[in-house]
Amino acid sequence: MGAETAIQGALYIALSGIGLTVYDAAPQKDNGGNFPYIEVGQVVVSEFDTAGDIGFDFIARIHTRSRSAAMKQTKDIQGQIYARLHRGALTITGHRLIDLQRQASDVTRVSDGSFHGVCEYRGLIEKA
Repeated sequence: MGAETAIQGALYIALSGIGLTVYDAAPQKDNGGNFPYIEVGQVVVSEFDTAGDIGFDFIARIHTRSRSAAMKQTKDIQGQIYARLHRGALTITGHRLIDLQRQASDVTRVSDGSFHGVCEYRGLIEKA
C-alpha cells in the first residue's frame, strides 16, 4: 500500500469515530450526501527522506458540509476534527506518524445556502 492510500485510510477511520457520515468522495445525487458530513479530500504527499529513513510530508484537506442555518455547526464539526487529529495518534499502515497539525481552516456559505468548511492538516510520517 502506498503512503497516499495509507494516509487516506487512516484519516477515514479516525474521522469515522466522530459519528457523522465520512466520505472519500461525497455522492453527487441528492445534492451531495447526508448532511452534515465529512469528506476526506485531496492528500498531497511529498518525499521527505533523511539519511537513514524513508519519509513523507503530506497535506490533507478535510471538508465539512452542513445545511444548518448558521456557520456554528460546521465550526463545531471542525472542532471535533481538530480534537481527533491535531497532535493526535493516527495509525497509518506501514508508517509511523511523527507529527500532525492543523495548518488552516475556513468556512464559507455555498450558493444553495449550505456551509462548506475546509481544514488543512500537515503531517510527517516515516516508513515503518
